[in-house]
Amino acid sequence: MPQLKECFGQCANLTIRFRDHSKQHYLRIDEEKLKECDTCNLFSKCMFLKYNELIKDLLKLLDSKASLDPAGNTRIG
Repeated sequence: MPQLKECFGQCANLTIRFRDHSKQHYLRIDEEKLKECDTCNLFSKCMFLKYNELIKDLLKLLDSKASLDPAGNTRIG
């Protein structure tokens, strides 16, 4: 039986940057680290992917308040 690993916080696959020129957040999801979830025994009860969605929604809320400028939205990719 493979040893279970606690991936919470250890496999964080998000990089968040605030861009001064656009005054928007940029969220990058590392697909290589995300692949580790495919073989993880904790996947069915893990909040890892749910956390990604919560952070994405939070950044959209933050940026929507600041984005009176039509040029910028939260970039995800």
